[in-house]
Amino acid sequence: MVYNWRCQRCEFAVWSGNGGEIRNAVQDHLVEHHRQRLSNEGFQAAWRCPYCDERGQDHDEGTAVRDFKRHLFDHAKRSVRSGAHVADEVAGVGNVLVLAPSESDGADAARGHFHTGTDVAIIVTTNVVSRLRVLETKLESWPSRTIVLTTKDEPLANLDGLDVSSVSLEIVQLDRGLGLAGLGETISRVIAEHEGPETKISVEVDVLSDLIDKFELERVFRFLHLLTSRIENANALSHFYCNPETKSGPTINLISELFDLRINASNERFVLET
Repeated sequence: MVYNWRCQRCEFAVWSGNGGEIRNAVQDHLVEHHRQRLSNEGFQAAWRCPYCDERGQDHDEGTAVRDFKRHLFDHAKRSVRSGAHVADEVAGVGNVLVLAPSESDGADAARGHFHTGTDVAIIVTTNVVSRLRVLETKLESWPSRTIVLTTKDEPLANLDGLDVSSVSLEIVQLDRGLGLAGLGETISRVIAEHEGPETKISVEVDVLSDLIDKFELERVFRFLHLLTSRIENANALSHFYCNPETKSGPTINLISELFDLRINASNERFVLET
């Protein structure tokens, strides 16, 4: 079950399968909107609710702030929606930029989220075993078909107990010298082999940060423009992963123009970036 909450005062939105993550995110966000409702009265920290005018105070400022947050969430929790999905924002079709280090809990949570319920998972990665483990641990069942595109030698080495013998799995070995055009054509060909009006396709691209490092940004931009258009025309959903810790703000802002949504993934929390 995935929960979603959207602020009524700004464009902030958050998703999580963890109710505690949603509660914490909502509390932190609302208290920032209502900081002016916190004050010091004598030796005590005090708060006043903007919705019902209830008041509270405590000698300890941290306790007072926590009480205020909990009270604000009591008003907001009726707006928390269950059974939600980030892809609902784009009617299940389009392209999402996920800001998170590729090897992180946040990225893994996003992978599980976007691959859930898919018929065909197409994964472009250099860390094949880790991505297969996400499908095994995060999904109730494997997709009907999983295709992994990788430049890694012996991609299925060191499975360490992960049994994929009963899984419909295909590994496409890519040449390390393959350029952006060749990569785009390969992904497009795989999509064409599986797309159909009743087929739900999820395309995961883990290597965006690597591509930005290897190629000129203008070439990467053109590659993304062509590939995201192809994915949308196939009525598929893509999730591209970019590390905000190693890529500059201007670079991320530029490539974001090509995506329908941009989310920040941390632990089990996805926050809409605007």
